[in-house]
Formats: sequence, C-alpha cells, structure tokens
Amino acid sequence: MSKQNIHIAMGSLAYAIAKADGVIQLEEIATIKKLALEEFEVEDVDSEWIEKMFKKLERDNITIEDAYNYAIDTLEANRYDFDFDLVMKNKCIKFMSRIADAFADTSLAEQAIIEKFNQDVRRFF
Repeated sequence: MSKQNIHIAMGSLAYAIAKADGVIQLEEIATIKKLALEEFEVEDVDSEWIEKMFKKLERDNITIEDAYNYAIDTLEANRYDFDFDLVMKNKCIKFMSRIADAFADTSLAEQAIIEKFNQDVRRFF
C-alpha cells in the first residue's frame, strides 16, 4: 500500500470517529492532523492526505458507515503492498482512540467503531 493510501484510509477512519458523536468540531481537524503526525511519524506533507480525505468526506456529508467501509476496503485491498502488520494495526487503533478522547470521553458510538475496526482487521492476518 502506498503511504498515500494508508493516509487516505486513516482520514476516512478519523472522519468516522469524529462524526460518531454527532458533531464534527472545527478543532477536531487540527487535532487529527497533530495526532497523525505523532502516531504515524509522518511529515506535514503526508498528513495532508489525512486532512484532505477528512475534509472531502465532511464536505460530501458521507455517512459514518460509508467512511468506515471505505477505509477498511482500502486497507484490505492494499495490505500486502504496505505491510499492514500488528504494529500498524495498533497504531491505527491508538490513533482512533486518541481522536475519540480528544474533546470528551469516548462515546459508545466511537467505541463501537474502534471495536469493529479491531475485529475487521483480524481477517488481514
């Protein structure tokens, strides 16, 4: 998987988590970019893919389910190209959890997405 694809998938997952509590706050976009830089040790240029995907999904008012499914499909289709291993899986889960915790306690809807991701990526291994 090219780095661009994993960043697009992470942008889609970030959107699903941010939208799960019902409202996407303006500050969440900056926080997501900051967390991406920390969790994935990417450059600013790389984190722009995450931000672009997030903004595109928000602009198009994509459903949580569609955003989530797009991310899973992208990760699964490209898992051999990028070496999607347990370390990367754990980074993704930590990234999603930190987004959920960024502005309040993790909601049940956010937790459900994180748990679903954890289960869905098991089939990659």
